[in-house]
Amino acid sequence: MPKTIDKLIINSPYEEPKEYWSYERITRMFSKIEGRRPAGYVMATPGSKAFDDPGVFAEIPLVNDIRNRL
Repeated sequence: MPKTIDKLIINSPYEEPKEYWSYERITRMFSKIEGRRPAGYVMATPGSKAFDDPGVFAEIPLVNDIRNRL
């Protein structure tokens, strides 16, 4: 698993995404995962004062349900 990403854009803008980058908070490493990235956003970790805290991912279930129907 790489610590940095050498190629940020890994999907074609004209096709459904085939893979995405996932960040592991514990190991602080990136991994490439097959499929479409879940819809969501990153919030600040409650009570964290660390400058390098990546935050907490909050999924948006409605968007993911709509994507499955298309």
